[in-house]
Amino acid sequence: KDLRNNSAWNHRYFVIENSQGWSKETISKELEYAGTYIKKAPNNESSWNYARGIIKKNKMKYSDFPPFKELCVGMNESHIPSPFLLSTLADIHVEEGNNTAASNIFEQLKNLNSIRKKYWT
Repeated sequence: KDLRNNSAWNHRYFVIENSQGWSKETISKELEYAGTYIKKAPNNESSWNYARGIIKKNKMKYSDFPPFKELCVGMNESHIPSPFLLSTLADIHVEEGNNTAASNIFEQLKNLNSIRKKYWT
């Protein structure tokens, strides 16, 4: 019930990985599930890491899951100040070959998240 509990997200990942596995249908459902918690707490890194992790681990693309991509775009259009949202959008732009847009987001991230400024450089 604690949406910020990183151990719970890790356990969820472990259970799915070692039981049913990661079909496209399972990934879609899990992205929808993570999305409900991302909307509730957009600055919670755990839910973002979970969503991004299952896409990357399974060598999928954000474009394979339009509802999750649309969630990210919609949140950005609503000007939600989340470095995890911006980082995900940068990944989406890189995936689409839009390196200029990704670079612009990295510049925003350097200003928004000064602790990780060198990471975004």
